[in-house]
Amino acid sequence: MNDRWRLYTIPILKEENYRRSDSWTSISDVGRMYKGREFTFNDYCKTEQAYIRFLTSLFEYLHVQKIKLVHLEVYDDYPPLPMYDQDGVLTKWHNKIFNNMSLTLEEIQYVVPLILRENAWGTLYHKRTKTYIHFGYDYYVYVNSPRFYFLQGEQAVFNTDLDQLASHNGLFVEYEGTRITQKMDGEEYAKFLAQECNTLNT
Repeated sequence: MNDRWRLYTIPILKEENYRRSDSWTSISDVGRMYKGREFTFNDYCKTEQAYIRFLTSLFEYLHVQKIKLVHLEVYDDYPPLPMYDQDGVLTKWHNKIFNNMSLTLEEIQYVVPLILRENAWGTLYHKRTKTYIHFGYDYYVYVNSPRFYFLQGEQAVFNTDLDQLASHNGLFVEYEGTRITQKMDGEEYAKFLAQECNTLNT
């Protein structure tokens, strides 16, 4: 997918230029020192839960009850680590998820951690609202939905609803590296969304 159209959220605890700063980007960083203190599993879980709350509130905002898990890749050689899955719930989900699986908003709390922890990869997709959530490297989450922009002449202007959903859950949104409202060509954006959505088997 073209980076030009990506909206991405990253934890508020990270600086905006965190790619050039001393900051964690993965669960594998648990136990390492950052800015003079140890990054703990509890620290990690706080951010992971913030992402889950954000995605749940996003789909609630869109009045969505169920979503599809598409483009799924399950990494059998990298299951959830027992030390971080003591009740075994994530391991069970790692073994039972499948492509085009329908998920309730409650169930995404078990699937999203698998993706964020790099035990699997996939896209969350809702056909009616043409909304899809991509997960990238370094704890980036890409939010794409026509519900978050409006046409102004030949331009597509993003509204502030996504910012509010993110900030309410301790995250923030960047538009092409800036928090300023980003204008985009509406016709090109619509074509891009249609092309992306047509690639999904739903």
